[in-house]
Amino acid sequence: MAGKKAPRSSIQHFLNTGTTETPEWNRLGFAVSSGEINYNTETEETADITMDNKVTDITGYNRNFPIEGVVLPGDPVFEFVDDLRINMRVLDDLRTDLVNVWAYKTPTVTVTEDEPPVEVKTWPAERVPVNVGIDSIGGEGASSAKIKYTLYDAGPPVIGTFNPETKVFTAAGG
Repeated sequence: MAGKKAPRSSIQHFLNTGTTETPEWNRLGFAVSSGEINYNTETEETADITMDNKVTDITGYNRNFPIEGVVLPGDPVFEFVDDLRINMRVLDDLRTDLVNVWAYKTPTVTVTEDEPPVEVKTWPAERVPVNVGIDSIGGEGASSAKIKYTLYDAGPPVIGTFNPETKVFTAAGG
């Protein structure tokens, strides 16, 4: 028997709006109407003279995460992205980290030795460096202003776990 369908809200995203030294993980998604991670599979086709059909090998991925949301002053993620836009940042000034949390998976549960004991849940996650590309701001008349931007992977993801309450990422094996 198949499991139940996972809601979109069970794929969570947290953007570092602080610094590398002092990360501030804020939930990405408030007033965001659309966002999905595109893997953009890179392939290579091969065939030799003994074959009637080509073989397609997966050689890599070129992930990106386009976001479309409402201009939402006061939201830490919007304020962070809007600052990048206003100041027309480039290169390393557009780099931050993203944590993708797979909250549709079974969490790891630990119990603290506090009195009373507290149950702590962490979910499978990945932390990936990203570049923030500003696409547009504005929109149609008589509607909320929109902002569109894309997060581009800027390195390999680190697999681990994330606690959305404490906003702590722990690398696997660490």
